[in-house]
Amino acid sequence: MRSLLPKAAQSTSLLLLSPLPSLLPPSLNPSLSLISLLSARLRSLSPSSSPPLNPLTERHLLPYLSPASITRVLLLSLSHPLPSLSFLLSLPSSSFTPTPLHFSIVSLSLSFSNHFSQSLKLFSLFLTTHRDADYLSSLLSASRFCNWDPSVFSLLIKALVRQNRLDDALDTCRRVIGLGWSLDVNTFNCLLNPLVKSGSFEKCWDLYYQMREIAVSPNYYTYNILIHALCKSGDVAKVESFLEDIENEDGFLPDLVTYNTILDGFCKKRRLNDAFHLFDIMPIRGIEPDLVSYTILIDALCKDERLEDAHKLFVKMKNVGIKPDGFVYRVLINGYYENGRVREVKLMSEEMVASDLLVDDSTCEFVVESYVKIGKLISCLNLVALLRKKEIFISYNSYFGLIEALCMEKRPNAAKGLLEWMVNDKYNPNLEVYNLIINTFCESNCIKDAFQLMAEMENRGITPSLDTWRILIGCLCKLGKSTEGELLLQELIKYKIKPDCDICTKLVKGFIEEKDLNKAESILRHFVEQFGVYDNLGFNKLMKVYCEEREMSEALELQDRMMQIGFVASGETCRFIIYGLCKNGEQSL
Repeated sequence: MRSLLPKAAQSTSLLLLSPLPSLLPPSLNPSLSLISLLSARLRSLSPSSSPPLNPLTERHLLPYLSPASITRVLLLSLSHPLPSLSFLLSLPSSSFTPTPLHFSIVSLSLSFSNHFSQSLKLFSLFLTTHRDADYLSSLLSASRFCNWDPSVFSLLIKALVRQNRLDDALDTCRRVIGLGWSLDVNTFNCLLNPLVKSGSFEKCWDLYYQMREIAVSPNYYTYNILIHALCKSGDVAKVESFLEDIENEDGFLPDLVTYNTILDGFCKKRRLNDAFHLFDIMPIRGIEPDLVSYTILIDALCKDERLEDAHKLFVKMKNVGIKPDGFVYRVLINGYYENGRVREVKLMSEEMVASDLLVDDSTCEFVVESYVKIGKLISCLNLVALLRKKEIFISYNSYFGLIEALCMEKRPNAAKGLLEWMVNDKYNPNLEVYNLIINTFCESNCIKDAFQLMAEMENRGITPSLDTWRILIGCLCKLGKSTEGELLLQELIKYKIKPDCDICTKLVKGFIEEKDLNKAESILRHFVEQFGVYDNLGFNKLMKVYCEEREMSEALELQDRMMQIGFVASGETCRFIIYGLCKNGEQSL
């Protein structure tokens, strides 16, 4: 019901403007002239026209535009709500912040003219701009000057709910009811649903009883929300009595959503017998189970480890003409996977792909992850090949997970082949992926393949990192090519990457294993002098070899040389020296 109150033209005298300009003749009063100009423009504009005031070309008018004059303009243009909205939103934010009264006037005008979506959007901006305002009081104040419709209260409540301000929305609802205004059932549903989702069941039922007290009739959506509340709160036993009450009192007949909600509640409480009893009587009551009904029961059977029963129900579902989706396949595959049924995992995955379903990202990732966990990597590669052949989207995460698993099993060539598929599918593999495969090549002593992959990586615009060089240098040293590893240091310098202790240790260890102790010492000195890196681990490795294989005099001379460039003997260094002295019978030293 619309409320007809005094219009703006009869009420603007109630609003105060600055008294001094009002003493001037209209032709000499810049504020009044601007109000007249803007209101005339608003009345002549169409909803799609540009704003009535251009802040760039008409900047000289802005000093005469005050909050009170904006209010006057809006009130004089109430019959043109869309141009008024455009005007309000076009005001430069650096100079003007619309007041709660401004927002309220335009919101009331929009809702009165049935522009509900625009009014709802404006309320969202209102709530963001003035977080601590009393929105209801602002609306009531503005309602004294313009025509309005009570639906504006519902729009305010919905805007509060959308911004997750549920307590404020409930408070506004109570205040509106206290003022004697009514709200429709959709507004109550808008409040009931988030209350159930947040687990506020007591508030949910309080609001429902309040709704019934003011004679607002629930609809199917309301009842389904309340049944969901009973199931979610664990009061499944009360569902039947509640259904009986609303069937007898309100003539409510449960629909498919109702039955599926109750089925889900029974299954979550592991009351499978009750769930199947309800499932069986659904057709008798004229409600045929759908894909959701079957999926709920199949999932419950899998979790109860009744996999044969789950598969029989799956077959029955297909026989009655219901086409399975990716999710129900995922439920079954997970059930088989959790129970170690590798063969069934493979068969169901292949059936899903062969059925030409639109497999979503999460299902694809799940299937790939299942194959990886059961160690069926080659089968997984074949499945991915089949998916690509059918032009089914393979997610980046699926590719990465399979590449990682192949690298863990030391299958670098298979990982590189999968990398090429990624590139062909328009993905841009990152440095982490390349380093993973390069490292696997190096662990398999395939250094040429590692360098070739790094070259491909650089051609795609990815710069090698310190980890990349560390992997390659370590591999060269392990293969007895420490000199080539040393040459790679120049590449690091070219990329402005500072080598670390780990690289130094690998080089020192490599030259030690190649019996070139002088070169190992030279590497330690080079890292100190060029990079300021003191590799104590490498120093101790070299000292150990000197103490075990050389004369102790040479070992002590090495210690002196290292101390001169800043190395400090550690406890481990001292143990090697003591061991060497004891071995050579020189305890007296």
